[in-house]
Amino acid sequence: MLKQIWDQCVSVVAVWGVGVFALMFNYGRLGVDPLDLPLIIFGSLGVLTAGSVAVSLARQFMSKNRAS
Repeated sequence: MLKQIWDQCVSVVAVWGVGVFALMFNYGRLGVDPLDLPLIIFGSLGVLTAGSVAVSLARQFMSKNRAS
């Protein structure tokens, strides 16, 4: 169970990294204020990771209930 959650978190951080990389080069075209970048970057990491863990736990819970 913990390995699956860890793998999910690693995948989320990888996708987050690609998004941050793209945001760093395109924030001007997107109309994002440079002073808002740290909040967007680090806030989104927490939200995405927590959501990923919640979805993973919900899937495990649902699969256990179906098997019973």
